[in-house]
Amino acid sequence: MTEEILGKKPVRRGTPVGRSDEGYIISLDEDHAYTLNPAAFYIWLLCSGELTVNEIIDKVADATGIKREDLEDPVNFIIKELLRVKLIE
Repeated sequence: MTEEILGKKPVRRGTPVGRSDEGYIISLDEDHAYTLNPAAFYIWLLCSGELTVNEIIDKVADATGIKREDLEDPVNFIIKELLRVKLIE
């Protein structure tokens, strides 16, 4: 993972509007809603603009007990997908 991404402080966009069998529903606007699995939802919640991606990885590691190095790629993937669909900026 590049240092550029690790140092970013993503900010979540959208509003949680409910839950489905697949996960948590986030509405971005009238025309766009996304369903996030629990891991993606937790990471989205951590995107407050106060934490860097590096710090988000640390928080996920602390919350799950999974080794930090095992989380870097999955968290990076989720962050990139959230950016792609504009649920974070």
